[in-house]
This record gives sequence, C-alpha cells and structure tokens, in this order.
Amino acid sequence: MNKKDSATQMSFELHSVARLLRRNFDRRAKEHGLSRSRWQVLWHLAKEEGLKQAELAERMDVAPISLARQVDNLQQEGLVERRPDPGDRRCFRIYLTGEAEPALEVLRDLAQQTRNQALVGFSVDDVNQLRDLLGRLRDNLTREEI
Repeated sequence: MNKKDSATQMSFELHSVARLLRRNFDRRAKEHGLSRSRWQVLWHLAKEEGLKQAELAERMDVAPISLARQVDNLQQEGLVERRPDPGDRRCFRIYLTGEAEPALEVLRDLAQQTRNQALVGFSVDDVNQLRDLLGRLRDNLTREEI
C-alpha cells in the first residue's frame, strides 16, 4: 500500500474508531438516563466551569440555541446553575452544582469501561505511542484553525 492509500485508510479508520467510541459510550450512558447532549455539557463543565454559554457551545461544536435548552433542562434538574458574569451583566456563566457529582462519577466510570474495552490487547507502550501520534495529528490540524 502506498503512502497516499495508507493515509486515506488511516483517515477512515480514525473516523470509524471515534464514531464507535462515541456509540459505545452513548450506549452505556443511556442505561443511566444520560443522553449525549446531557453528558457532554456535564463533561465539558467538569473540565472547565464558569464558561459563558457561547463559549461552551463553541467547545461542544453545537448551536448556542440547542445548548440553551440543554442547560435549561440541567438547571431545572439542579445539576448546573447560571451565575451573572461580573464583567458583563448581559451574560451568565455556567457552573456545576454539588448535585452533579454523582452523575460525573457515573460518567467517569463509563468512560473507563469504554477505554478498557477499546484498549484490550494494548500494552502501556502501545497506548503511549497512540496518544503521542494522535496528539501530533491534533497539533497539525489545530495550526490551520488558528
């Protein structure tokens, strides 16, 4: 297989693996009543709380109006709260509440289960090499977006 064909095949495999990881995780999360849109909001906020709604929508690559409904629902359930932005009274920042922690624990466990399944037969060195290679791919693609 030549370099061009190999790179094409790599692109298809990467896309397929990412899709399968999401589907596998979604299946597990659904068993706990967590849809992708719900768990993604919680997951992103667990990594970085206090984002403006527009910032969170950008990080999630979704339309702000779609995110607004999700945040409304999560707020009604007591899992997130909107707080006024001290620097811009037109904006609110989104934070997790203490009630979100049990859902986050479930998400962390489901993520670990998904990783365990995906990495069966991989050595620690394999995983480190894969992480490094994917990081290089991300860096290459990120340069173009800046």
